[in-house]
Amino acid sequence: MHPEWKTICNDFIQATSYAVGDLEKGWAAEYDFSKAPPTYLRYEEAIVHIPLGNPDFPEAPALWELLNNRRTKRNFTNVPLSLNELNLLLWGTQGITANMDGYQLRTTPSAGALYPIETYLLVNNVVGLEKGLYHLDVERWTLEWLKLEDVAQVAYLFTEEQEMTRRAAVNFVWTAVVGRTEDKYNERAYRYIWWDAGHVSQNLHTVGNGLGLGVATIGHWFDKNMNEYLGIDGSSHLSVLMASVGKTTGKGWKHDRRPT
Repeated sequence: MHPEWKTICNDFIQATSYAVGDLEKGWAAEYDFSKAPPTYLRYEEAIVHIPLGNPDFPEAPALWELLNNRRTKRNFTNVPLSLNELNLLLWGTQGITANMDGYQLRTTPSAGALYPIETYLLVNNVVGLEKGLYHLDVERWTLEWLKLEDVAQVAYLFTEEQEMTRRAAVNFVWTAVVGRTEDKYNERAYRYIWWDAGHVSQNLHTVGNGLGLGVATIGHWFDKNMNEYLGIDGSSHLSVLMASVGKTTGKGWKHDRRPT
């Protein structure tokens, strides 16, 4: 624990708080997207680029039923996810749904439609994909295969030995490219990136539960190690949230919520 964490957190809140009259221009002022930092991250040097195409959308449960029954489930089995199931999870969290005068809209909201959140995947058990580290190229809707290795142990170690991460079919790692939001919102960006991550993770829970999958968000991970593993600097581009996904078993979410 950082010895001055309370002071630092309070300083952050004060530094990113506004009152009437503090700003010469409102932070909702018109933004020139043509001068914005790049919206999309791409790894041209990836081992393989895997086009995902449009997902096959199954019949979904009614919205109110889905929300009423949403639960965090983490008692994962060894049954793999299909590539279409993974595609649906990705589309539900990052899919482009419309074009608007030089920028795109997605399935999740984002402050100023700037979309700082990137998706990396630690793939353990998905039909048609080798185990390894992948990145989602949102614009091309392609998976970029970055590392060929068994990533189950990586996820396990970097989450301080949370067993669900070793058993999950996929561990999502969301990162934020701060400059995309900071270019418009300045210091306020450091609030907005966390809100954006929350929107994305909630959609993962909703889509995952709609598909009958278990989803568990992870707030406890060693971000310094994860940033290094992903090859990002931890400052201008940093990991912000994780989640485990997979097929589950058990007697029910109450009984299975603390598996051994």
